[in-house]
Amino acid sequence: MNGEDDQALKSGSSYLFTDKGVPRAFEVFKKLVSEGKRGLVITRTHPNRVQQLYSLDCPIMWIAKSSKPTGGIMSLEPTRLMKIHSTISDFIKANPGSVVILDGLEYLITENGFAPVMKAIQLTNEEVAMSGSFLLVPIDPRTFETQQLGLLEREFSLPGEQRRHEDVFG
Repeated sequence: MNGEDDQALKSGSSYLFTDKGVPRAFEVFKKLVSEGKRGLVITRTHPNRVQQLYSLDCPIMWIAKSSKPTGGIMSLEPTRLMKIHSTISDFIKANPGSVVILDGLEYLITENGFAPVMKAIQLTNEEVAMSGSFLLVPIDPRTFETQQLGLLEREFSLPGEQRRHEDVFG
């Protein structure tokens, strides 16, 4: 990710990463955390693997059905969307200007359906805007129907899109 893309990110915004989604979102996440922002990772990938890949110094929560993970791993059940929402909400209220990465949207949709997940995302986005925080959501666009992808793109900003918008409208 180059410096131009970084400047396009505005606090209080939620971003959808579709191009090289997961690695690019984690790259942006790490940069924001390195600038002093508090971070929270909520992911479908096992936290030990996330730690191996990205060497993060922040809480990592696992979206998993396993109700009793071992080794001090914090988990969130995929069917408890409002618990996931409140976890993000509580974190950003306690840490204004923080950054949250939500990796596993496809899994949440598999478990709950698109509409309930979209409603939870919309609620979360409102709170992100009010707290001046960042929400980063990587997805694989090949896993969504055209209409679903359109709704997601309408709800989120796309990294780098804002700069193009500014170029057009000055």
